[in-house]
Amino acid sequence: MYNRITYLNIKMIGRQLISKTMTTTAAIDFEGMLTFLQQSASYPHHPRRVEIRQTHASVVAIVPPYVYKIKKRVDLGFLDFRSLADRKANCEREVRLNSRLCAELYLGVVPITQQPDGGGLAFGAGGEVVDYALQMKQLPDGFFLDELLAKGWVTPSVLEPVLARLKDFYDQQPPDPTLAHHGDIAHLKTNSDENFLTLRQFAGDIIHPVALEAIRQFTEQFYEKRRPLLEKRTRGNRIKDGHGDLRLEHIHAQDGKVCIYDCIEFNDRFRYLDVASDLAFLTMDFDFHHRPDLARHVTERMAGLLNDPEMKQLMDFYQCYRACVRAKVERIRSGEPEVPAAERQQSHERAVRYGQLALRYATLGSVGAVIMVGGRIASGKSTLARQLAQLLGAEYLASDVVRKEGAGLPLYERTPPETKAVLYAAAQKDHVYENLLGAALAGARQGQICLVDATFGRLTNRALFTEAFTREGIPYYFLEAQASEATLRQRLRQRDQQPQVVSDARLDDFDRLNQAYQAPTEIPGAHLLAISTETSPEEGLSACLRQLRAANQDVVSPVG
Repeated sequence: MYNRITYLNIKMIGRQLISKTMTTTAAIDFEGMLTFLQQSASYPHHPRRVEIRQTHASVVAIVPPYVYKIKKRVDLGFLDFRSLADRKANCEREVRLNSRLCAELYLGVVPITQQPDGGGLAFGAGGEVVDYALQMKQLPDGFFLDELLAKGWVTPSVLEPVLARLKDFYDQQPPDPTLAHHGDIAHLKTNSDENFLTLRQFAGDIIHPVALEAIRQFTEQFYEKRRPLLEKRTRGNRIKDGHGDLRLEHIHAQDGKVCIYDCIEFNDRFRYLDVASDLAFLTMDFDFHHRPDLARHVTERMAGLLNDPEMKQLMDFYQCYRACVRAKVERIRSGEPEVPAAERQQSHERAVRYGQLALRYATLGSVGAVIMVGGRIASGKSTLARQLAQLLGAEYLASDVVRKEGAGLPLYERTPPETKAVLYAAAQKDHVYENLLGAALAGARQGQICLVDATFGRLTNRALFTEAFTREGIPYYFLEAQASEATLRQRLRQRDQQPQVVSDARLDDFDRLNQAYQAPTEIPGAHLLAISTETSPEEGLSACLRQLRAANQDVVSPVG
Protein backbone atom coordinates (compact mmCIF):
# COMPACT_ATOMS: atom_id res chain seq x y z
CA MET A 1 0.00 0.00 0.00
CA TYR A 2 0.99 3.64 0.07
CA ASN A 3 3.87 4.44 2.35
CA ARG A 4 2.50 7.82 3.35
CA ILE A 5 -0.65 8.28 5.38
CA THR A 6 -1.41 11.72 6.71
CA TYR A 7 -1.79 11.68 10.47
CA LEU A 8 -5.52 11.97 11.18
CA ASN A 9 -6.31 12.12 7.46
CA ILE A 10 -10.06 12.07 8.04
CA LYS A 11 -12.43 12.11 5.11
CA MET A 12 -14.99 14.47 6.60
CA ILE A 13 -16.57 15.54 3.34
CA GLY A 14 -20.13 15.47 4.58
CA ARG A 15 -20.91 16.51 8.10
CA GLN A 16 -18.87 17.71 11.01
CA LEU A 17 -17.59 14.98 13.30
CA ILE A 18 -20.65 14.07 15.35
CA SER A 19 -19.36 11.52 17.80
CA LYS A 20 -16.69 8.97 18.47
CA THR A 21 -18.92 6.44 20.13
CA MET A 22 -16.92 3.57 21.57
CA THR A 23 -18.05 1.27 24.34
CA THR A 24 -15.81 0.52 27.31
CA THR A 25 -15.31 -3.07 26.14
CA ALA A 26 -14.49 -1.90 22.62
CA ALA A 27 -11.98 0.59 24.00
CA ILE A 28 -10.21 -2.19 25.86
CA ASP A 29 -10.27 -4.38 22.77
CA PHE A 30 -8.85 -1.51 20.75
CA GLU A 31 -5.89 -1.12 23.09
CA GLY A 32 -5.25 -4.83 22.82
CA MET A 33 -5.52 -4.59 19.04
CA LEU A 34 -3.08 -1.68 18.97
CA THR A 35 -0.57 -3.67 21.05
CA PHE A 36 -0.97 -6.60 18.69
CA LEU A 37 -0.35 -4.44 15.61
CA GLN A 38 2.75 -2.86 17.15
CA GLN A 39 4.57 -6.18 17.53
CA SER A 40 6.71 -7.50 14.69
CA ALA A 41 6.00 -11.09 15.76
CA SER A 42 2.31 -10.58 14.97
CA TYR A 43 2.95 -10.54 11.23
CA PRO A 44 3.60 -13.71 9.18
CA HIS A 45 6.70 -12.19 7.54
CA HIS A 46 8.15 -10.78 10.83
CA PRO A 47 9.14 -7.31 9.58
CA ARG A 48 12.20 -5.59 10.96
CA ARG A 49 10.20 -2.49 11.82
CA VAL A 50 6.58 -1.57 12.51
CA GLU A 51 5.25 1.96 12.11
CA ILE A 52 1.75 2.72 13.39
CA ARG A 53 -0.27 5.65 12.10
CA GLN A 54 -3.82 6.52 12.98
CA THR A 55 -6.68 8.38 11.37
CA HIS A 56 -10.05 9.02 12.95
CA ALA A 57 -11.42 5.96 11.19
CA SER A 58 -8.55 3.52 10.98
CA VAL A 59 -5.22 2.25 12.28
CA VAL A 60 -2.49 1.61 9.72
CA ALA A 61 0.55 -0.56 10.34
CA ILE A 62 3.41 -0.03 7.91
CA VAL A 63 5.38 -3.29 7.91
CA PRO A 64 7.56 -3.37 4.77
CA PRO A 65 6.88 -4.62 2.18
CA TYR A 66 3.23 -4.61 3.30
CA VAL A 67 0.71 -2.38 4.99
CA TYR A 68 -2.15 -3.58 7.18
CA LYS A 69 -5.16 -1.41 7.90
CA ILE A 70 -8.03 -1.95 10.33
CA LYS A 71 -11.19 0.07 10.86
CA LYS A 72 -11.69 1.69 14.24
CA ARG A 73 -14.84 0.79 16.14
CA VAL A 74 -16.28 4.29 15.84
CA ASP A 75 -19.39 6.10 14.72
CA LEU A 76 -18.40 9.37 13.02
CA GLY A 77 -21.87 10.23 11.80
CA PHE A 78 -21.07 9.74 8.13
CA LEU A 79 -19.68 6.25 8.81
CA ASP A 80 -20.34 3.59 11.43
CA PHE A 81 -17.73 0.88 12.04
CA ARG A 82 -18.91 -0.27 15.46
CA SER A 83 -20.07 -3.72 14.37
CA LEU A 84 -17.78 -6.48 13.14
CA ALA A 85 -20.04 -7.03 10.13
CA ASP A 86 -19.80 -3.36 9.12
CA ARG A 87 -16.02 -3.35 9.45
CA LYS A 88 -15.75 -6.47 7.28
CA ALA A 89 -18.13 -5.06 4.69
CA ASN A 90 -16.21 -1.79 4.45
CA CYS A 91 -12.89 -3.59 4.16
CA GLU A 92 -14.30 -5.58 1.27
CA ARG A 93 -15.76 -2.45 -0.31
CA GLU A 94 -12.43 -0.69 0.00
CA VAL A 95 -10.70 -3.51 -1.85
CA ARG A 96 -13.35 -3.66 -4.56
CA LEU A 97 -13.67 0.07 -5.16
CA ASN A 98 -9.97 0.91 -5.04
CA SER A 99 -9.14 -2.02 -7.31
CA ARG A 100 -10.79 -0.03 -10.09
CA LEU A 101 -7.83 2.34 -10.22
CA CYS A 102 -5.08 0.31 -8.52
CA ALA A 103 -5.90 -3.39 -8.67
CA GLU A 104 -2.40 -4.60 -7.81
CA LEU A 105 -2.22 -2.66 -4.54
CA TYR A 106 -4.88 -4.43 -2.48
CA LEU A 107 -4.03 -8.02 -1.60
CA GLY A 108 -7.19 -8.85 0.30
CA VAL A 109 -9.04 -8.88 3.60
CA VAL A 110 -7.44 -10.93 6.38
CA PRO A 111 -9.31 -11.98 9.53
CA ILE A 112 -7.82 -11.27 12.93
CA THR A 113 -8.71 -14.03 15.34
CA GLN A 114 -8.60 -14.69 19.06
CA GLN A 115 -6.70 -17.92 19.44
CA PRO A 116 -8.10 -20.59 21.78
CA ASP A 117 -6.69 -21.30 25.23
CA GLY A 118 -5.38 -17.75 25.74
CA GLY A 119 -3.21 -17.83 22.65
CA GLY A 120 -3.72 -14.15 21.91
CA LEU A 121 -4.50 -12.50 18.59
CA ALA A 122 -3.29 -13.73 15.21
CA PHE A 123 -3.79 -13.03 11.52
CA GLY A 124 -5.71 -15.77 9.71
CA ALA A 125 -8.16 -18.50 10.66
CA GLY A 126 -7.96 -20.81 13.64
CA GLY A 127 -9.98 -18.97 16.26
CA GLU A 128 -12.84 -16.57 16.87
CA VAL A 129 -12.81 -13.68 14.39
CA VAL A 130 -12.64 -10.38 16.27
CA ASP A 131 -11.71 -8.03 13.44
CA TYR A 132 -10.57 -7.74 9.84
CA ALA A 133 -7.54 -6.09 8.25
CA LEU A 134 -6.84 -4.92 4.75
CA GLN A 135 -3.52 -6.23 3.48
CA MET A 136 -1.82 -4.06 0.90
CA LYS A 137 1.48 -3.63 -0.83
CA GLN A 138 3.70 -0.74 0.16
CA LEU A 139 4.30 1.76 -2.62
CA PRO A 140 7.80 3.28 -2.77
CA ASP A 141 8.26 6.81 -1.53
CA GLY A 142 9.23 9.59 -3.90
CA PHE A 143 6.61 8.99 -6.58
CA PHE A 144 3.45 10.40 -5.05
CA LEU A 145 2.34 13.48 -6.99
CA ASP A 146 2.74 15.82 -4.05
CA GLU A 147 6.32 14.60 -3.60
CA LEU A 148 7.08 14.92 -7.31
CA LEU A 149 5.55 18.39 -7.31
CA ALA A 150 7.73 19.50 -4.39
CA LYS A 151 10.78 18.47 -6.43
CA GLY A 152 9.53 20.35 -9.50
CA TRP A 153 9.16 17.15 -11.49
CA VAL A 154 5.47 17.30 -12.37
CA THR A 155 4.98 18.29 -16.00
CA PRO A 156 2.15 17.78 -18.49
CA SER A 157 3.99 14.74 -19.81
CA VAL A 158 4.22 13.25 -16.30
CA LEU A 159 0.50 13.85 -15.86
CA GLU A 160 -0.47 12.30 -19.20
CA PRO A 161 -0.66 8.67 -18.00
CA VAL A 162 -2.58 9.83 -14.91
CA LEU A 163 -5.14 11.67 -17.00
CA ALA A 164 -5.38 8.82 -19.49
CA ARG A 165 -6.09 6.44 -16.61
CA LEU A 166 -8.83 8.72 -15.32
CA LYS A 167 -10.33 9.05 -18.79
CA ASP A 168 -10.59 5.27 -19.10
CA PHE A 169 -11.99 5.05 -15.58
CA TYR A 170 -14.86 7.39 -16.39
CA ASP A 171 -15.45 6.16 -19.95
CA GLN A 172 -15.58 2.50 -18.99
CA GLN A 173 -18.54 3.06 -16.70
CA PRO A 174 -21.76 2.29 -18.59
CA PRO A 175 -24.66 4.74 -18.26
CA ASP A 176 -26.36 4.28 -14.90
CA PRO A 177 -29.68 6.14 -14.56
CA THR A 178 -29.71 5.40 -10.82
CA LEU A 179 -26.75 7.76 -10.32
CA ALA A 180 -28.20 10.71 -12.23
CA HIS A 181 -30.03 12.27 -9.28
CA HIS A 182 -26.72 12.74 -7.50
CA GLY A 183 -26.12 15.61 -9.93
CA ASP A 184 -29.39 17.31 -9.02
CA ILE A 185 -29.22 20.70 -7.36
CA ALA A 186 -31.05 19.34 -4.33
CA HIS A 187 -28.30 16.78 -3.80
CA LEU A 188 -25.51 19.31 -4.42
CA LYS A 189 -27.15 21.74 -2.05
CA THR A 190 -27.27 19.12 0.69
CA ASN A 191 -23.49 18.77 0.48
CA SER A 192 -22.74 22.49 0.24
CA ASP A 193 -25.16 23.33 3.07
CA GLU A 194 -23.38 20.82 5.29
CA ASN A 195 -20.11 22.59 4.53
CA PHE A 196 -21.51 25.99 5.46
CA LEU A 197 -23.09 24.63 8.62
CA THR A 198 -19.70 23.42 9.84
CA LEU A 199 -17.67 26.38 8.61
CA ARG A 200 -19.96 28.83 10.39
CA GLN A 201 -18.67 27.39 13.63
CA PHE A 202 -15.18 28.49 12.61
CA ALA A 203 -16.12 31.89 11.15
CA GLY A 204 -13.82 34.51 12.61
CA ASP A 205 -11.12 31.88 13.09
CA ILE A 206 -10.09 30.35 9.78
CA ILE A 207 -12.44 32.39 7.60
CA HIS A 208 -13.93 35.86 7.91
CA PRO A 209 -17.74 35.86 8.21
CA VAL A 210 -17.92 38.24 5.24
CA ALA A 211 -15.89 35.80 3.14
CA LEU A 212 -18.04 32.85 4.13
CA GLU A 213 -21.19 34.74 3.24
CA ALA A 214 -19.71 35.69 -0.13
CA ILE A 215 -18.96 32.02 -0.83
CA ARG A 216 -22.50 31.07 0.17
CA GLN A 217 -23.99 33.73 -2.11
CA PHE A 218 -21.81 32.57 -4.99
CA THR A 219 -22.97 29.00 -4.44
CA GLU A 220 -26.66 29.93 -4.39
CA GLN A 221 -26.28 32.09 -7.50
CA PHE A 222 -24.50 29.27 -9.26
CA TYR A 223 -27.38 26.89 -8.61
CA GLU A 224 -29.78 29.45 -10.01
CA LYS A 225 -27.80 30.44 -13.10
CA ARG A 226 -26.42 27.02 -14.02
CA ARG A 227 -29.56 24.98 -13.42
CA PRO A 228 -30.04 24.17 -17.16
CA LEU A 229 -26.43 23.00 -17.49
CA LEU A 230 -26.57 20.90 -14.32
CA GLU A 231 -29.81 19.29 -15.45
CA LYS A 232 -28.29 18.60 -18.86
CA ARG A 233 -25.38 16.79 -17.25
CA THR A 234 -27.65 14.54 -15.22
CA ARG A 235 -29.25 13.49 -18.51
CA GLY A 236 -25.94 13.17 -20.34
CA ASN A 237 -24.21 10.44 -18.28
CA ARG A 238 -21.80 12.90 -16.62
CA ILE A 239 -22.62 11.61 -13.13
CA LYS A 240 -20.25 8.75 -12.31
CA ASP A 241 -19.17 6.47 -9.51
CA GLY A 242 -15.96 8.40 -9.00
CA HIS A 243 -13.05 8.49 -6.60
CA GLY A 244 -14.32 11.23 -4.28
CA ASP A 245 -10.97 12.25 -2.79
CA LEU A 246 -8.75 12.79 -5.81
CA ARG A 247 -5.81 14.60 -4.24
CA LEU A 248 -2.12 14.67 -5.14
CA GLU A 249 -1.12 12.43 -2.23
CA HIS A 250 -3.51 9.73 -3.45
CA ILE A 251 -1.83 9.41 -6.86
CA HIS A 252 1.37 7.41 -7.33
CA ALA A 253 3.12 7.68 -10.70
CA GLN A 254 6.34 5.76 -11.32
CA ASP A 255 7.85 5.12 -14.74
CA GLY A 256 4.50 5.66 -16.43
CA LYS A 257 2.70 3.25 -14.10
CA VAL A 258 -0.16 4.90 -12.24
CA CYS A 259 -1.83 3.89 -8.98
CA ILE A 260 -4.76 5.99 -7.73
CA TYR A 261 -5.97 4.77 -4.34
CA ASP A 262 -7.79 5.61 -1.11
CA CYS A 263 -11.14 6.49 -2.66
CA ILE A 264 -14.18 7.07 -0.48
CA GLU A 265 -15.69 3.67 0.24
CA PHE A 266 -17.74 4.39 3.34
CA ASN A 267 -20.38 6.73 1.89
CA ASP A 268 -21.66 6.47 -1.67
CA ARG A 269 -23.09 9.99 -1.52
CA PHE A 270 -19.58 11.43 -1.59
CA ARG A 271 -18.46 9.23 -4.49
CA TYR A 272 -21.44 9.52 -6.86
CA LEU A 273 -20.73 12.84 -8.54
CA ASP A 274 -20.16 14.83 -11.69
CA VAL A 275 -16.81 14.07 -13.30
CA ALA A 276 -16.10 17.81 -13.00
CA SER A 277 -16.50 17.57 -9.24
CA ASP A 278 -14.19 14.57 -9.05
CA LEU A 279 -11.49 16.30 -11.10
CA ALA A 280 -11.95 19.57 -9.21
CA PHE A 281 -10.30 18.05 -6.15
CA LEU A 282 -7.15 17.48 -8.21
CA THR A 283 -7.13 20.90 -9.88
CA MET A 284 -7.85 22.62 -6.56
CA ASP A 285 -4.93 20.75 -5.03
CA PHE A 286 -2.61 22.02 -7.76
CA ASP A 287 -3.83 25.57 -7.11
CA PHE A 288 -3.25 25.09 -3.39
CA HIS A 289 0.32 24.01 -4.12
CA HIS A 290 0.89 27.15 -6.21
CA ARG A 291 0.75 25.45 -9.61
CA PRO A 292 -2.29 26.95 -11.34
CA ASP A 293 -0.67 26.15 -14.69
CA LEU A 294 -0.99 22.44 -13.95
CA ALA A 295 -4.53 22.90 -12.65
CA ARG A 296 -5.54 24.58 -15.91
CA HIS A 297 -3.74 21.88 -17.91
CA VAL A 298 -5.71 19.15 -16.16
CA THR A 299 -8.98 20.97 -16.84
CA GLU A 300 -8.23 21.60 -20.50
CA ARG A 301 -6.82 18.15 -21.14
CA MET A 302 -9.63 16.26 -19.42
CA ALA A 303 -12.28 18.37 -21.13
CA GLY A 304 -10.74 17.25 -24.41
CA LEU A 305 -10.22 13.61 -23.47
CA LEU A 306 -13.78 13.28 -22.20
CA ASN A 307 -15.25 15.33 -25.06
CA ASP A 308 -16.77 17.53 -22.37
CA PRO A 309 -16.03 21.23 -23.04
CA GLU A 310 -18.93 22.27 -20.79
CA MET A 311 -17.03 20.84 -17.84
CA LYS A 312 -14.88 23.96 -17.79
CA GLN A 313 -17.88 26.12 -16.91
CA LEU A 314 -18.31 24.14 -13.68
CA MET A 315 -14.77 24.05 -12.38
CA ASP A 316 -14.72 27.26 -10.34
CA PHE A 317 -17.86 26.14 -8.50
CA TYR A 318 -16.61 22.63 -7.77
CA GLN A 319 -13.14 23.87 -6.86
CA CYS A 320 -14.73 26.30 -4.42
CA TYR A 321 -16.72 23.44 -2.91
CA ARG A 322 -13.62 21.24 -2.63
CA ALA A 323 -11.61 24.03 -0.99
CA CYS A 324 -14.39 24.44 1.57
CA VAL A 325 -14.25 20.70 2.26
CA ARG A 326 -10.53 20.84 2.93
CA ALA A 327 -10.84 23.99 5.07
CA LYS A 328 -13.36 22.15 7.21
CA VAL A 329 -11.29 18.99 7.52
CA GLU A 330 -8.06 20.81 8.37
CA ARG A 331 -9.77 23.04 10.93
CA ILE A 332 -11.32 20.07 12.70
CA ARG A 333 -7.96 18.31 12.68
CA SER A 334 -6.31 21.40 14.19
CA GLY A 335 -8.54 21.04 17.22
CA GLU A 336 -7.88 17.35 17.91
CA PRO A 337 -5.89 16.92 21.15
CA GLU A 338 -4.24 13.70 19.95
CA VAL A 339 -2.53 15.60 17.13
CA PRO A 340 0.92 17.04 18.02
CA ALA A 341 0.88 20.80 18.59
CA ALA A 342 3.08 21.58 15.58
CA GLU A 343 0.80 19.58 13.29
CA ARG A 344 -2.29 21.25 14.74
CA GLN A 345 -0.79 24.63 13.89
CA GLN A 346 0.04 23.49 10.36
CA SER A 347 -3.52 22.24 9.90
CA HIS A 348 -4.87 25.57 11.10
CA GLU A 349 -2.69 27.44 8.61
CA ARG A 350 -3.79 25.13 5.81
CA ALA A 351 -7.43 25.67 6.77
CA VAL A 352 -6.95 29.44 6.44
CA ARG A 353 -5.36 29.01 3.02
CA TYR A 354 -8.14 26.74 1.82
CA GLY A 355 -10.67 29.35 2.93
CA GLN A 356 -8.81 32.02 0.97
CA LEU A 357 -8.74 29.77 -2.07
CA ALA A 358 -12.47 29.09 -1.82
CA LEU A 359 -13.17 32.83 -1.71
CA ARG A 360 -10.94 33.41 -4.71
CA TYR A 361 -12.88 30.85 -6.77
CA ALA A 362 -16.17 32.40 -5.65
CA THR A 363 -15.11 35.98 -6.36
CA LEU A 364 -12.55 36.08 -9.17
CA GLY A 365 -12.41 32.54 -10.49
CA SER A 366 -9.25 30.55 -11.06
CA VAL A 367 -7.32 32.80 -13.46
CA GLY A 368 -4.67 35.32 -12.49
CA ALA A 369 -5.94 38.88 -12.02
CA VAL A 370 -4.96 42.28 -10.66
CA ILE A 371 -6.99 44.51 -8.35
CA MET A 372 -5.86 48.13 -8.26
CA VAL A 373 -7.06 49.93 -5.14
CA GLY A 374 -6.81 53.70 -5.47
CA GLY A 375 -8.38 56.86 -4.15
CA ARG A 376 -7.76 60.27 -2.69
CA ILE A 377 -5.45 60.90 0.24
CA ALA A 378 -6.86 59.32 3.46
CA SER A 379 -9.68 57.64 1.51
CA GLY A 380 -9.04 54.42 3.44
CA LYS A 381 -7.69 52.62 0.40
CA SER A 382 -4.71 51.06 2.18
CA THR A 383 -6.79 49.65 5.02
CA LEU A 384 -9.30 48.27 2.55
CA ALA A 385 -6.56 46.89 0.30
CA ARG A 386 -4.79 45.06 3.13
CA GLN A 387 -8.02 43.54 4.39
CA LEU A 388 -9.06 42.43 0.93
CA ALA A 389 -5.65 40.94 0.21
CA GLN A 390 -5.84 38.97 3.46
CA LEU A 391 -9.29 37.59 2.63
CA LEU A 392 -8.21 36.48 -0.84
CA GLY A 393 -4.69 35.38 0.02
CA ALA A 394 -3.54 37.84 -2.64
CA GLU A 395 -0.05 39.23 -3.15
CA TYR A 396 -0.13 42.71 -1.60
CA LEU A 397 1.87 45.43 -3.37
CA ALA A 398 1.85 48.92 -1.84
CA SER A 399 3.35 52.06 -3.36
CA ASP A 400 4.23 53.54 0.05
CA VAL A 401 6.15 50.39 0.98
CA VAL A 402 7.93 50.09 -2.38
CA ARG A 403 8.89 53.77 -2.25
CA LYS A 404 10.39 53.70 1.24
CA GLU A 405 12.02 50.31 0.99
CA GLY A 406 13.62 51.35 -2.31
CA ALA A 407 15.07 54.41 -0.61
CA GLY A 408 16.14 52.49 2.47
CA LEU A 409 13.85 54.51 4.75
CA PRO A 410 12.02 53.27 7.87
CA LEU A 411 8.43 52.37 7.00
CA TYR A 412 6.72 53.89 10.02
CA GLU A 413 8.69 57.14 10.33
CA ARG A 414 7.63 60.28 8.50
CA THR A 415 10.15 61.21 5.83
CA PRO A 416 12.14 64.44 6.55
CA PRO A 417 11.19 67.41 4.29
CA GLU A 418 14.56 67.52 2.51
CA THR A 419 14.29 63.82 1.60
CA LYS A 420 10.59 64.01 0.85
CA ALA A 421 11.12 66.43 -2.03
CA VAL A 422 13.29 63.88 -3.81
CA LEU A 423 11.23 60.85 -2.81
CA TYR A 424 8.00 62.26 -4.23
CA ALA A 425 9.38 63.88 -7.37
CA ALA A 426 7.44 63.03 -10.53
CA ALA A 427 10.19 60.84 -11.97
CA GLN A 428 10.48 58.89 -8.73
CA LYS A 429 6.72 58.39 -8.60
CA ASP A 430 6.77 57.00 -12.13
CA HIS A 431 9.55 54.64 -11.13
CA VAL A 432 7.48 53.34 -8.20
CA TYR A 433 4.49 52.68 -10.46
CA GLU A 434 6.70 50.90 -12.97
CA ASN A 435 8.02 48.63 -10.22
CA LEU A 436 4.49 47.92 -9.03
CA LEU A 437 3.39 47.07 -12.56
CA GLY A 438 6.32 44.73 -13.07
CA ALA A 439 5.52 42.83 -9.89
CA ALA A 440 1.79 42.68 -10.68
CA LEU A 441 2.41 41.39 -14.20
CA ALA A 442 4.80 38.74 -12.95
CA GLY A 443 2.32 37.50 -10.37
CA ALA A 444 -0.71 37.53 -12.66
CA ARG A 445 1.20 35.65 -15.36
CA GLN A 446 1.79 32.91 -12.80
CA GLY A 447 -1.91 32.73 -12.02
CA GLN A 448 -1.81 34.78 -8.80
CA ILE A 449 -4.19 37.45 -7.58
CA CYS A 450 -2.20 40.64 -7.10
CA LEU A 451 -3.55 43.63 -5.19
CA VAL A 452 -1.87 46.97 -5.89
CA ASP A 453 -2.36 49.68 -3.25
CA ALA A 454 -1.54 53.12 -4.64
CA THR A 455 -3.25 56.48 -5.06
CA PHE A 456 -3.41 56.09 -8.85
CA GLY A 457 -4.22 59.80 -8.86
CA ARG A 458 -2.94 60.49 -12.37
CA LEU A 459 -4.47 59.16 -15.59
CA THR A 460 -0.99 58.38 -16.95
CA ASN A 461 -0.23 56.07 -14.02
CA ARG A 462 -3.53 54.22 -14.47
CA ALA A 463 -3.06 53.96 -18.22
CA LEU A 464 0.35 52.36 -17.68
CA PHE A 465 -1.43 49.51 -15.88
CA THR A 466 -4.63 49.15 -17.87
CA GLU A 467 -2.88 49.17 -21.23
CA ALA A 468 -0.44 46.48 -20.10
CA PHE A 469 -3.20 44.27 -18.69
CA THR A 470 -5.34 44.70 -21.79
CA ARG A 471 -2.39 43.88 -24.03
CA GLU A 472 -1.68 40.66 -22.16
CA GLY A 473 -5.30 39.66 -21.59
CA ILE A 474 -5.00 39.85 -17.80
CA PRO A 475 -8.28 40.53 -15.98
CA TYR A 476 -8.07 43.72 -13.94
CA TYR A 477 -10.32 45.71 -11.64
CA PHE A 478 -9.96 49.29 -10.42
CA LEU A 479 -11.44 49.79 -6.98
CA GLU A 480 -11.76 53.44 -5.95
CA ALA A 481 -12.08 54.03 -2.20
CA GLN A 482 -14.37 56.97 -1.53
CA ALA A 483 -15.17 59.15 1.48
CA SER A 484 -16.39 62.71 2.10
CA GLU A 485 -13.95 65.60 2.39
CA ALA A 486 -14.83 66.00 6.05
CA THR A 487 -13.95 62.37 6.69
CA LEU A 488 -10.70 62.67 4.76
CA ARG A 489 -9.61 65.68 6.80
CA GLN A 490 -10.56 64.02 10.09
CA ARG A 491 -8.53 60.91 9.23
CA LEU A 492 -5.50 63.04 8.38
CA ARG A 493 -5.74 64.80 11.74
CA GLN A 494 -5.55 61.44 13.47
CA ARG A 495 -2.52 60.11 11.61
CA ASP A 496 0.12 61.53 13.92
CA GLN A 497 -1.36 59.47 16.75
CA GLN A 498 -1.31 56.27 14.68
CA PRO A 499 2.11 54.56 14.82
CA GLN A 500 1.58 52.02 12.02
CA VAL A 501 1.11 54.50 9.15
CA VAL A 502 3.49 54.14 6.21
CA SER A 503 2.15 57.09 4.19
CA ASP A 504 3.86 60.44 4.63
CA ALA A 505 0.73 62.41 3.67
CA ARG A 506 -0.74 64.63 6.40
CA LEU A 507 -3.38 67.33 6.70
CA ASP A 508 -1.08 70.06 5.40
CA ASP A 509 -0.74 68.07 2.15
CA PHE A 510 -4.48 67.67 1.62
CA ASP A 511 -5.41 70.66 -0.53
CA ARG A 512 -2.47 70.23 -2.90
CA LEU A 513 -2.96 66.47 -3.36
CA ASN A 514 -6.74 66.68 -3.52
CA GLN A 515 -6.62 69.27 -6.31
CA ALA A 516 -4.09 67.18 -8.25
CA TYR A 517 -6.20 64.02 -8.05
CA GLN A 518 -7.75 62.96 -11.34
CA ALA A 519 -10.84 60.77 -10.94
CA PRO A 520 -10.67 57.45 -12.83
CA THR A 521 -13.49 58.30 -15.24
CA GLU A 522 -11.63 56.74 -18.16
CA ILE A 523 -11.70 53.22 -16.64
CA PRO A 524 -14.26 51.07 -18.51
CA GLY A 525 -17.41 50.52 -16.49
CA ALA A 526 -17.01 46.75 -16.22
CA HIS A 527 -13.61 47.27 -14.55
CA LEU A 528 -14.47 50.20 -12.26
CA LEU A 529 -15.78 49.67 -8.73
CA ALA A 530 -16.61 52.44 -6.25
CA ILE A 531 -16.46 51.51 -2.55
CA SER A 532 -17.47 53.79 0.30
CA THR A 533 -15.10 53.58 3.25
CA GLU A 534 -17.44 55.47 5.58
CA THR A 535 -19.35 52.31 6.43
CA SER A 536 -18.16 49.58 8.81
CA PRO A 537 -15.16 47.49 7.69
CA GLU A 538 -17.47 44.49 7.26
CA GLU A 539 -19.84 46.45 5.02
CA GLY A 540 -16.95 47.74 2.95
CA LEU A 541 -15.45 44.29 2.46
CA SER A 542 -18.83 42.81 1.66
CA ALA A 543 -19.39 45.48 -0.98
CA CYS A 544 -15.94 44.79 -2.46
CA LEU A 545 -16.56 41.06 -2.76
CA ARG A 546 -20.05 41.53 -4.12
CA GLN A 547 -18.93 44.00 -6.77
CA LEU A 548 -15.86 41.96 -7.71
CA ARG A 549 -18.01 38.87 -8.19
CA ALA A 550 -20.41 40.79 -10.42
CA ALA A 551 -17.61 42.49 -12.35
CA ASN A 552 -15.82 39.21 -12.91
CA GLN A 553 -18.77 37.94 -14.91
CA ASP A 554 -18.31 40.85 -17.34
CA VAL A 555 -14.50 41.07 -17.35
CA VAL A 556 -13.77 37.35 -17.76
CA SER A 557 -15.64 35.80 -20.64
CA PRO A 558 -17.33 32.43 -19.94
CA VAL A 559 -15.02 29.46 -20.41
CA GLY A 560 -15.87 26.70 -22.83
